Amino acid sequence: MFFPLFCLSQQDSSNNRENEFNAGINFQSKIHYFGRTDSLKSSGLLPNISFQLKCGLYAQSNFIFVENPLLPLTYAGTTIEAGYKFKQTKHFNGNIFYTQILYKDKTLLPQSALQSQTGINTTFANEIININSGVDLKFSNAKTDLGATFGLDHIFIIHQTDSKIAFALDPSAYMYAGTQNFSKAFIQQKSLLGVPVSQQQVTENFSSFNILSYEISMPIVIVAGKLNVSVTPAYVMPQHLLQDETGNNLFYVTIGVGIKL
Repeated sequence: MFFPLFCLSQQDSSNNRENEFNAGINFQSKIHYFGRTDSLKSSGLLPNISFQLKCGLYAQSNFIFVENPLLPLTYAGTTIEAGYKFKQTKHFNGNIFYTQILYKDKTLLPQSALQSQTGINTTFANEIININSGVDLKFSNAKTDLGATFGLDHIFIIHQTDSKIAFALDPSAYMYAGTQNFSKAFIQQKSLLGVPVSQQQVTENFSSFNILSYEISMPIVIVAGKLNVSVTPAYVMPQHLLQDETGNNLFYVTIGVGIKL
Protein backbone atom coordinates (compact mmCIF):
# COMPACT_ATOMS: atom_id res chain seq x y z
CA MET A 1 0.00 0.00 0.00
CA PHE A 2 2.88 2.34 0.79
CA PHE A 3 4.75 1.72 -2.49
CA PRO A 4 2.30 3.46 -4.90
CA LEU A 5 1.98 6.53 -2.65
CA PHE A 6 5.74 6.89 -2.46
CA CYS A 7 6.02 6.46 -6.23
CA LEU A 8 3.54 9.22 -6.91
CA SER A 9 5.68 11.59 -4.90
CA GLN A 10 8.79 10.53 -6.84
CA GLN A 11 7.44 10.26 -10.39
CA ASP A 12 8.98 13.52 -11.63
CA SER A 13 12.51 12.22 -10.93
CA SER A 14 11.94 8.66 -12.16
CA ASN A 15 9.96 9.03 -15.40
CA ASN A 16 12.65 7.22 -17.38
CA ARG A 17 12.00 3.94 -15.52
CA GLU A 18 9.16 1.49 -16.01
CA ASN A 19 7.37 -1.03 -13.85
CA GLU A 20 9.06 -4.42 -14.18
CA PHE A 21 8.11 -7.98 -13.30
CA ASN A 22 10.72 -10.73 -13.26
CA ALA A 23 10.48 -14.45 -12.62
CA GLY A 24 13.06 -17.17 -12.90
CA ILE A 25 14.73 -20.20 -11.44
CA ASN A 26 18.35 -20.84 -10.47
CA PHE A 27 20.24 -24.03 -9.81
CA GLN A 28 23.33 -23.78 -7.57
CA SER A 29 25.63 -26.79 -7.49
CA LYS A 30 26.75 -26.05 -3.90
CA ILE A 31 24.87 -23.93 -1.37
CA HIS A 32 27.22 -21.97 0.85
CA TYR A 33 27.38 -18.94 3.13
CA PHE A 34 30.70 -17.13 2.61
CA GLY A 35 32.17 -20.54 1.80
CA ARG A 36 30.56 -22.21 4.82
CA THR A 37 28.62 -25.33 3.86
CA ASP A 38 26.63 -28.04 5.56
CA SER A 39 28.49 -31.31 6.08
CA LEU A 40 26.83 -32.88 3.00
CA LYS A 41 27.58 -29.90 0.70
CA SER A 42 24.00 -29.65 -0.54
CA SER A 43 22.96 -28.23 -3.90
CA GLY A 44 20.02 -25.88 -4.27
CA LEU A 45 17.11 -24.97 -6.53
CA LEU A 46 15.90 -21.39 -6.11
CA PRO A 47 12.75 -20.16 -7.90
CA ASN A 48 12.35 -16.39 -7.63
CA ILE A 49 9.94 -13.59 -8.42
CA SER A 50 10.35 -9.81 -8.22
CA PHE A 51 8.50 -6.62 -9.00
CA GLN A 52 9.94 -3.12 -9.33
CA LEU A 53 7.94 0.07 -9.59
CA LYS A 54 9.17 2.85 -11.86
CA CYS A 55 10.00 4.99 -8.83
CA GLY A 56 12.62 2.45 -7.79
CA LEU A 57 10.83 0.61 -4.99
CA TYR A 58 10.99 -3.15 -5.38
CA ALA A 59 10.12 -6.43 -3.71
CA GLN A 60 11.47 -9.88 -4.43
CA SER A 61 11.34 -13.37 -3.01
CA ASN A 62 13.44 -16.52 -3.32
CA PHE A 63 12.16 -20.00 -2.48
CA ILE A 64 14.96 -22.33 -1.39
CA PHE A 65 14.98 -26.08 -2.06
CA VAL A 66 17.99 -28.21 -1.06
CA GLU A 67 19.20 -31.63 -2.15
CA ASN A 68 22.09 -33.87 -1.09
CA PRO A 69 23.01 -37.59 -1.11
CA LEU A 70 20.84 -38.24 1.96
CA LEU A 71 17.96 -35.87 1.22
CA PRO A 72 15.73 -35.58 -1.87
CA LEU A 73 14.78 -32.14 -3.15
CA THR A 74 13.21 -30.52 -0.06
CA TYR A 75 11.84 -27.07 0.72
CA ALA A 76 14.14 -25.29 3.21
CA GLY A 77 12.95 -21.69 3.41
CA THR A 78 12.00 -18.39 1.78
CA THR A 79 13.66 -14.99 1.64
CA ILE A 80 11.53 -11.86 1.22
CA GLU A 81 13.32 -8.62 0.33
CA ALA A 82 12.02 -5.09 -0.08
CA GLY A 83 14.03 -2.02 -0.93
CA TYR A 84 14.70 0.98 -3.08
CA LYS A 85 16.95 1.18 -6.15
CA PHE A 86 18.53 4.57 -6.63
CA LYS A 87 18.03 6.31 -9.94
CA GLN A 88 20.89 5.09 -12.09
CA THR A 89 23.34 7.56 -13.61
CA LYS A 90 26.26 7.03 -15.95
CA HIS A 91 28.64 6.38 -13.07
CA PHE A 92 26.49 5.41 -10.07
CA ASN A 93 23.78 2.98 -9.05
CA GLY A 94 22.83 1.18 -5.88
CA ASN A 95 20.07 0.11 -3.54
CA ILE A 96 18.99 -0.09 0.08
CA PHE A 97 17.20 -3.22 1.27
CA TYR A 98 15.66 -5.21 4.09
CA THR A 99 15.47 -9.02 3.91
CA GLN A 100 13.39 -11.30 6.11
CA ILE A 101 14.28 -15.00 6.12
CA LEU A 102 11.65 -17.64 6.84
CA TYR A 103 13.12 -21.08 7.51
CA LYS A 104 11.46 -24.42 7.62
CA ASP A 105 11.98 -26.11 11.00
CA LYS A 106 15.28 -28.01 11.29
CA THR A 107 16.63 -26.59 8.03
CA LEU A 108 20.11 -27.69 6.95
CA LEU A 109 21.10 -24.33 5.47
CA PRO A 110 24.51 -23.15 6.75
CA GLN A 111 23.11 -19.62 7.39
CA SER A 112 20.15 -20.91 9.41
CA ALA A 113 21.05 -18.71 12.41
CA LEU A 114 20.46 -15.59 10.31
CA GLN A 115 16.95 -14.19 10.72
CA SER A 116 17.00 -10.88 8.82
CA GLN A 117 19.35 -8.41 7.18
CA THR A 118 19.40 -4.77 6.10
CA GLY A 119 21.97 -2.72 4.25
CA ILE A 120 23.06 -0.62 1.30
CA ASN A 121 24.93 -1.52 -1.90
CA THR A 122 26.61 0.92 -4.31
CA THR A 123 28.43 0.71 -7.63
CA PHE A 124 30.69 3.38 -9.12
CA ALA A 125 31.18 2.60 -12.80
CA ASN A 126 33.72 3.77 -15.34
CA GLU A 127 35.12 2.50 -18.63
CA ILE A 128 37.96 0.61 -16.95
CA ILE A 129 36.46 -1.09 -13.90
CA ASN A 130 33.37 -1.01 -11.69
CA ILE A 131 33.88 -0.53 -7.95
CA ASN A 132 31.24 -2.26 -5.83
CA SER A 133 30.79 -1.84 -2.09
CA GLY A 134 28.21 -2.47 0.57
CA VAL A 135 27.56 -2.51 4.30
CA ASP A 136 24.88 -4.43 6.15
CA LEU A 137 23.57 -5.53 9.51
CA LYS A 138 22.70 -9.19 10.07
CA PHE A 139 20.29 -10.08 12.87
CA SER A 140 20.16 -13.46 14.63
CA ASN A 141 18.54 -14.05 18.01
CA ALA A 142 19.99 -11.38 20.34
CA LYS A 143 23.14 -10.87 18.24
CA THR A 144 23.77 -8.37 15.46
CA ASP A 145 26.68 -8.70 13.03
CA LEU A 146 28.16 -5.97 10.86
CA GLY A 147 29.07 -6.95 7.29
CA ALA A 148 31.06 -5.24 4.54
CA THR A 149 31.54 -6.03 0.85
CA PHE A 150 34.12 -4.82 -1.64
CA GLY A 151 34.36 -5.96 -5.26
CA LEU A 152 35.66 -5.16 -8.72
CA ASP A 153 34.21 -6.16 -12.07
CA HIS A 154 34.12 -5.19 -15.74
CA ILE A 155 31.23 -5.99 -18.07
CA PHE A 156 31.85 -6.95 -21.69
CA ILE A 157 28.71 -6.76 -23.87
CA ILE A 158 28.43 -8.27 -27.35
CA HIS A 159 25.38 -7.40 -29.49
CA GLN A 160 24.19 -9.40 -32.45
CA THR A 161 23.45 -6.75 -35.09
CA ASP A 162 20.89 -8.83 -36.97
CA SER A 163 18.87 -9.99 -33.95
CA LYS A 164 17.71 -9.04 -30.47
CA ILE A 165 20.25 -11.33 -28.84
CA ALA A 166 23.03 -9.96 -26.62
CA PHE A 167 25.85 -11.64 -24.71
CA ALA A 168 27.57 -10.33 -21.59
CA LEU A 169 30.65 -11.45 -19.67
CA ASP A 170 31.37 -10.02 -16.22
CA PRO A 171 34.67 -11.17 -14.63
CA SER A 172 34.40 -10.29 -10.93
CA ALA A 173 36.41 -10.46 -7.72
CA TYR A 174 34.92 -9.86 -4.27
CA MET A 175 35.97 -9.72 -0.65
CA TYR A 176 33.44 -10.21 2.15
CA ALA A 177 34.10 -9.22 5.76
CA GLY A 178 32.11 -9.02 8.96
CA THR A 179 31.95 -9.53 12.68
CA GLN A 180 31.90 -13.01 14.15
CA ASN A 181 30.37 -13.70 17.54
CA PHE A 182 31.74 -16.74 19.32
CA SER A 183 32.44 -18.04 22.82
CA LYS A 184 35.31 -19.83 24.54
CA ALA A 185 34.99 -22.08 27.57
CA PHE A 186 37.82 -22.93 29.94
CA ILE A 187 38.40 -24.26 33.45
CA GLN A 188 39.36 -21.66 36.04
CA GLN A 189 41.11 -22.94 39.13
CA LYS A 190 40.86 -21.12 42.44
CA SER A 191 43.50 -21.47 45.10
CA LEU A 192 44.02 -20.40 48.68
CA LEU A 193 47.57 -19.66 49.81
CA GLY A 194 48.84 -21.43 46.72
CA VAL A 195 46.77 -24.57 47.37
CA PRO A 196 44.06 -25.46 44.75
CA VAL A 197 40.65 -25.50 46.43
CA SER A 198 38.09 -25.49 43.58
CA GLN A 199 37.52 -25.43 39.83
CA GLN A 200 34.77 -23.89 37.75
CA GLN A 201 34.00 -23.64 34.05
CA VAL A 202 34.04 -20.10 32.69
CA THR A 203 32.59 -19.05 29.33
CA GLU A 204 33.71 -15.81 27.66
CA ASN A 205 31.99 -14.23 24.66
CA PHE A 206 34.02 -12.56 21.90
CA SER A 207 33.27 -10.55 18.79
CA SER A 208 35.85 -9.79 16.10
CA PHE A 209 35.75 -8.22 12.64
CA ASN A 210 37.44 -10.46 10.06
CA ILE A 211 37.58 -11.22 6.37
CA LEU A 212 35.01 -13.98 5.83
CA SER A 213 35.77 -14.99 2.25
CA TYR A 214 37.24 -14.12 -1.12
CA GLU A 215 35.37 -15.01 -4.30
CA ILE A 216 36.09 -14.84 -8.02
CA SER A 217 33.45 -15.51 -10.69
CA MET A 218 32.67 -15.19 -14.37
CA PRO A 219 28.94 -14.56 -14.98
CA ILE A 220 27.93 -15.29 -18.58
CA VAL A 221 24.52 -13.93 -19.62
CA ILE A 222 22.53 -14.35 -22.83
CA VAL A 223 19.53 -12.07 -23.36
CA ALA A 224 17.02 -12.78 -26.12
CA GLY A 225 14.05 -10.41 -26.02
CA LYS A 226 12.33 -10.89 -22.67
CA LEU A 227 14.21 -14.11 -21.86
CA ASN A 228 17.62 -14.44 -20.24
CA VAL A 229 19.91 -17.35 -19.46
CA SER A 230 22.95 -17.15 -17.19
CA VAL A 231 25.82 -19.45 -16.25
CA THR A 232 28.14 -18.36 -13.44
CA PRO A 233 31.18 -20.45 -12.51
CA ALA A 234 32.69 -19.25 -9.23
CA TYR A 235 35.43 -20.12 -6.75
CA VAL A 236 35.04 -19.13 -3.11
CA MET A 237 37.77 -19.20 -0.44
CA PRO A 238 36.40 -19.01 3.14
CA GLN A 239 38.52 -17.29 5.79
CA HIS A 240 38.60 -17.34 9.61
CA LEU A 241 36.39 -20.41 10.07
CA LEU A 242 35.11 -20.84 13.63
CA GLN A 243 35.33 -24.13 15.47
CA ASP A 244 31.89 -25.46 14.49
CA GLU A 245 31.90 -24.20 10.89
CA THR A 246 32.45 -26.46 7.86
CA GLY A 247 34.11 -24.92 4.82
CA ASN A 248 36.90 -25.33 2.29
CA ASN A 249 37.88 -23.64 -0.94
CA LEU A 250 34.93 -24.42 -3.18
CA PHE A 251 34.18 -24.34 -6.91
CA TYR A 252 30.51 -24.14 -7.79
CA VAL A 253 28.27 -23.21 -10.71
CA THR A 254 24.98 -21.30 -10.76
CA ILE A 255 22.67 -21.73 -13.77
CA GLY A 256 19.63 -19.50 -14.18
CA VAL A 257 16.72 -18.93 -16.55
CA GLY A 258 14.43 -15.91 -16.28
CA ILE A 259 11.84 -13.73 -17.94
CA LYS A 260 11.37 -9.95 -17.69
CA LEU A 261 7.98 -8.33 -18.40
